Amino acid sequence: MISRAVLSLFKNRQIIRRTSYSTVKRLFNDTTSKNNAIQIRNIHNTRLPKTPDLIYIPHVIRWLKTKFQFKYLQKTWDPEFTEGAFIYGTSKAVCRITEIIHEDKPEDLEGLLTPTTKIKLKEQMKAILTKSQKAIIKLKPEDIKILVPMNVCLKNEGLQKSCKIGMRVLALKWFQQKNGALRLVLVALQTEFLKDYKDGSYKLAKKRTPIQQPGKTWDPNFKRKNLKT
Repeated sequence: MISRAVLSLFKNRQIIRRTSYSTVKRLFNDTTSKNNAIQIRNIHNTRLPKTPDLIYIPHVIRWLKTKFQFKYLQKTWDPEFTEGAFIYGTSKAVCRITEIIHEDKPEDLEGLLTPTTKIKLKEQMKAILTKSQKAIIKLKPEDIKILVPMNVCLKNEGLQKSCKIGMRVLALKWFQQKNGALRLVLVALQTEFLKDYKDGSYKLAKKRTPIQQPGKTWDPNFKRKNLKT
């Protein structure tokens, strides 16, 4: 079962069996190996080929729990909240952050992230991310194949009232190398959005490393191996 909001973003997609990230990774590798001719094709004066279609089917219990939490959030905390609008806004936010990383303009992060996350990301942009990673990471909305909520955390303690929503993002894009060759790139991200109901705005609370092993601790640093080419 997949929410209509997610389906509305990705129309006419082929539905594959419920899959883990490792399975998606294997399918990605199979696609690139079978289409090696496309992978090394010079694309000057040609249109980019369509990227493979994927729809992620989440675990049923997790999906139901997330749906219930969204309904509770809308009914008791935020009557104006809708899942579709949130997912749409999330796609725009993810694309904007990757664009800032790509252009290497950390000053443009002001107002988009929590203070702690902003400091960490600036450090990563300066000392960790390579030029090739910055060149690859930029996403457009049409690159995003999977954008699904993974968890919702509502916190109401004393004067603090906030909502955190974890999102999983998988994107496929074509990347033209310096020699003109075309490579299919998989960009996988785990992000977390925070809404503080004291000021009423959503901000990116965490921009974690691309997904490697779901269910294990996320390393807050980007590594070369995480941007698959």
